[in-house]
Amino acid sequence: MIGSFEAEWRKLRRRPAAWWLGAFILAIIVAVYAYSWIAYNSSSFRPNPGQTVAQLKAGLYPNRFASLVVSDTGLVGGALILVMGALAVGSEYSWTTFKTVYTQGPSRLQVLGGQVLAASAVSAIIVVALYAVAAVSSTIIAGIAGVAITYPAYIDVVKSMGATWLIFEVFVLFGMFMAYLLRQSALAVGLGLAYMLAIEGILFQALRGLNVGWLTTVEKFLVGQNASSLANSIGSGGPQSVPPLVSAQQAVLVLAIYGLAFVLVSSLLVRARDVV
Repeated sequence: MIGSFEAEWRKLRRRPAAWWLGAFILAIIVAVYAYSWIAYNSSSFRPNPGQTVAQLKAGLYPNRFASLVVSDTGLVGGALILVMGALAVGSEYSWTTFKTVYTQGPSRLQVLGGQVLAASAVSAIIVVALYAVAAVSSTIIAGIAGVAITYPAYIDVVKSMGATWLIFEVFVLFGMFMAYLLRQSALAVGLGLAYMLAIEGILFQALRGLNVGWLTTVEKFLVGQNASSLANSIGSGGPQSVPPLVSAQQAVLVLAIYGLAFVLVSSLLVRARDVV
């Protein structure tokens, strides 16, 4: 297992796609801070009823950076991490390298375990970098605004980072599962993003207006809705926040079950199917 992890880690850290996806996620949080600060200081900006510009600006200061990250980048970052997971596995089919890997000694499940551990490590590194960039960005804004610089409690930062990593982890495993299922990366990326954006993002939003009771029950067990609920539960909780569909405890449990299910089904596919 260690050898498989080292091999997969070496491949992932040398792939430009992993670096570009990580850089894009970091760029998103910088853009959130920069755009929000510019907008709030614009003379034409008008806050929503019940909000003040001072309240909105306060959400950009260092004492709120952890909650801002998890609430504003959890799902967007999850979508990009899904792409990385699909590429990590699907490219092996495109390059027809699985045959070579399997003949070198490690079992199929060891190779799968190495891929999961390597992708999880990359996700963790991106999460740490994401919070570091957010802390620096919020500190710069606080310096420009001339307000006292205070940071959230350590435990709050850890909780937010843990929630962000769990969301990223589930989506990277989702991408890997789709690649194992479809034996390619392009279709895995396309269908994975289509599910997140079209089905959970658009279809269920449209159907929600019908006020159908069973629909809300189904939503409580969807991966995207639980990820969103976890982000909103730990996130800013400000005037613009959306009430979570389920509790944070249920969201963590459901996401953990999804992650384990993706790994389990992937392992069954790896063991039972031919490489090509």
